[in-house]
Amino acid sequence: MKLAEKAVELEPEHSDAWWMISTLLLPKKERPTLINASRSLNACKKVVQLEPNHVDAWIRGGRILSDELGMYDKALEWWHERRKIDPQDSQAVIETVALLADLGLYHQSLDELQRVWDPGMKQLNFEQQKRLARLHNLVKKVAIDAGQTDYFRPWNLRDGGWKIIRERMHRGPANETLIYLLLVAPILLIVVMASPEGGGFGNLLFLVLMMLIITLGGMRFAKKLALIQNRPAFNLIRAMDIETTSGRTVISEDIRNSKLYKFLLTNRPPAFRQRLNSIVEANEQISRQWRPSVPNFDELSSPSSEEE
Repeated sequence: MKLAEKAVELEPEHSDAWWMISTLLLPKKERPTLINASRSLNACKKVVQLEPNHVDAWIRGGRILSDELGMYDKALEWWHERRKIDPQDSQAVIETVALLADLGLYHQSLDELQRVWDPGMKQLNFEQQKRLARLHNLVKKVAIDAGQTDYFRPWNLRDGGWKIIRERMHRGPANETLIYLLLVAPILLIVVMASPEGGGFGNLLFLVLMMLIITLGGMRFAKKLALIQNRPAFNLIRAMDIETTSGRTVISEDIRNSKLYKFLLTNRPPAFRQRLNSIVEANEQISRQWRPSVPNFDELSSPSSEEE
């Protein structure tokens, strides 16, 4: 670290040294603190300024902004700048879609999702394809199946989602595995006990088939039930994200002192917690006019139009 810092002191445009500083500031086995995450991000900014096509620096900077610091609006701007430099970058589009979905802007997220299949876009690797498939299922379901006012907007203090949070704020999130065990284990036990003795191979095959159907059906049902039960937790997570994005408080004191809030906060990264606690201490209420800041994606030219 000392050598890298000395290098950039002697040569401020030494991009490799800036990249080394960014890397060394991030612990290998744990999440970074607020100071280290911020310093690593600043070093990433220097790298992409000196080397606009340094893909790893763009990815790391975007992840720090969203995952560690919770600054979703800045992360959107970050990936918007990346797409200006390389309109063919599919990774930048995927990150943009994920951020818009996290903010609850599902219709805009769905619009951006279509850009991944524009002519000339870079081919996705296997991991990117899996993530894109998950995002597509989530965004399409919420944006099309649900009404436009059906999802939670934390900046609206009269949103019905706050009532849902208060109804369950004194309990922790539902455990999908526990729900599955409580539902499926008794049914499997009854099926096994009710099966006739003997019967040969056919009876055994029928029993195995029944157990397989019950197991798979139970997994799907337990997942859906857990999603319903954990809707207050998902809403509260979004409210916390809005606080770190806006730099203003939106969560009331009673909810902040609840069991659900404290449980969710302990599961957020250290830098996120430190930043959120600083925002809470400042106690500046969010403005009624506040809305998520979204870049103008329409100004981005598609790869095919650039080739023309």
